Amino acid sequence: MATPSLAQEAGLDRAIGKALFERPWVPAPSSTRANDGLGPLFDARSCSACHPGGAGRGATALDDQGRPDGLGMVLSLLRADGKPDPVYGHRLETMTLPGVPAEGAIGVAVEDGKRIPRADELGYGPLDQATRISLRAAPDLRGRGKLELVEDAAILALEDPEDRNGDGVRGRARRFDTPEGGSTVGRFGWKASHPTLKGQASEAFSLDLGLSTPLRPEPWGDCTTNQEACRNAPHGRDAEGEPEISDAIVQRVVAYLKGLKVPESEPDRRGAKLFASTGCAACHRSSLPTADGGTVALFTDVLLHDMGDELADPIGVPGVSASEWRTAPLAGLSRSLARDDGLLHDGRAANVAEAVRWHGGEASGARTRFEALSARDRRTLLDYVSSL
Repeated sequence: MATPSLAQEAGLDRAIGKALFERPWVPAPSSTRANDGLGPLFDARSCSACHPGGAGRGATALDDQGRPDGLGMVLSLLRADGKPDPVYGHRLETMTLPGVPAEGAIGVAVEDGKRIPRADELGYGPLDQATRISLRAAPDLRGRGKLELVEDAAILALEDPEDRNGDGVRGRARRFDTPEGGSTVGRFGWKASHPTLKGQASEAFSLDLGLSTPLRPEPWGDCTTNQEACRNAPHGRDAEGEPEISDAIVQRVVAYLKGLKVPESEPDRRGAKLFASTGCAACHRSSLPTADGGTVALFTDVLLHDMGDELADPIGVPGVSASEWRTAPLAGLSRSLARDDGLLHDGRAANVAEAVRWHGGEASGARTRFEALSARDRRTLLDYVSSL
């Protein structure tokens, strides 16, 4: 029998990763240990439930009561010291297993177009006084894994924290210390919270599904010591204490995500020219160079930018202020618009024009130039961005 080639092995890993991404996980104990370990607290039963259509953006619609209409939005619990809420942890999980009290439900009020989240039906009493909440939409993951091909130096070369060129844009990279004593750049997540896709995937397994991994080994996921029933519920670790999700599973999910193609669009030179002249491209860079001499076209610079008070979280976290956000990649935007998935970190904007008008801080100049365009040019620019 012929030995599989490296390309065949990579293709098999991606196929397995896709199956794992779409797999509904079940609580422990189950007849098949490889499927169990869900919860005890969780937000979904599979990765694809919040990232449908091959790892797309999650649903952000609200029903008449201000509840999420489907899966794809979560409540992050934030503290200035970076620590979890002493009772609820880093996330308000909305689902639970039998015998484990539920944490609560997501509620959203809309005032002047702004989404104001609240934690409803809290099962363990009020949040700590120092804890704040922020609504987050599950981002599009297609093509994002290609960002690992961009070297730190290429990202750091785009920094301009002192605004030396006077364009009002002062992006900066989020740095993380490495075991070797150096630092690496955050690329993934709304706040550039992870340098690697593996780190982001491991956090999602833990917070969204309650599944342990080598990087996040707690079998109870986000359950705190104040949630005894949750901590004591059955989990999927074996007698040797191995995580519920092995490194091999994580690596195959990552292989699947890395193999997803960057969404492509038909080039529109006039739209691209307006995109640059208004200043949109100062942050949403059409491409970044990769270590192998190629490029990855996602329309981001991966830097943190101050986006003003209207888009700010209620509180900052260590290393990132409340109003700083990583430049969101725009590639694949057309698909999100076709599905009526709201834009921005909390889904508040129904279209590109609304999203632009929420931009403040370092993006104020680009917004002003956008608003000054003629109706024809504005339409051309909006059509261009909406086609990405």
